[in-house]
Amino acid sequence: MSARTPEEASKLNALLNKQYRYLDYKWDLVFWVTALPLAAAAADITRLLFAGDWDFWTDWKDRQWWVTITPFAMIIIPSALQYIAWQLCRFPVGFTYTAVGLWLVSWLARWLQWSVFVDYPLNFVWPATIVPGAILTDWILLKTRSFVITSVIGGMAFSIAFWVANSITLAPFLQPVSFMAGILTVADVQGVSYLRSATPEYLRMIEHGTLRSFLEETAVVAILFGGTVATAGYWVGQGIGRMISIWPIMKFMRKV
Repeated sequence: MSARTPEEASKLNALLNKQYRYLDYKWDLVFWVTALPLAAAAADITRLLFAGDWDFWTDWKDRQWWVTITPFAMIIIPSALQYIAWQLCRFPVGFTYTAVGLWLVSWLARWLQWSVFVDYPLNFVWPATIVPGAILTDWILLKTRSFVITSVIGGMAFSIAFWVANSITLAPFLQPVSFMAGILTVADVQGVSYLRSATPEYLRMIEHGTLRSFLEETAVVAILFGGTVATAGYWVGQGIGRMISIWPIMKFMRKV
């Protein structure tokens, strides 16, 4: 059998590289598509555990607790994915990837569970979005290449972007209406019309606290405080990401 000429060997190598490159692209696509529901489910579970009703019912999306607790709950898993993606391939997409997956999974779950099976209107159980804040936080990491700077600036930007992005959707439900000889918002009317289980907590006093002492700007103070809390949540996610990406390797090395 005659040896291949350099030209033939070069053509064969190019053909093999093209085939392997196709396999790499295909498996990358399979990985990103199959990992999306897992990342979204982790983010949704974290949101439900920490934010709970404050990010579920429209009448609970108030100016005090919703903008304070929800950014903290929704920044943890995106931060973990951001660390893993950045460490593996310097690819700042962890926040955006998780946010898009969370948006898809949340709307699918709210539509199936509450609109189809329970017959609640979607405008009462709509999920908040973190996609604009996620894009902004990934962009900050891309430009600064520092997790510390991203945690401080990105945490505050994430909280502010969360309010700006969702206030557009929430604004129509804050309009005052006359209901049963009283003045309520559209969101409160929805809360009265659609009863839920475990009712005592729904009889709470809206925005009951001392934040109005600060020039009566409840939303502004809550958003700024939510940015501080989101910074802490960012580092919780960083710890989770480092444990997931480093701990299995260290365990394997100890066995060796």
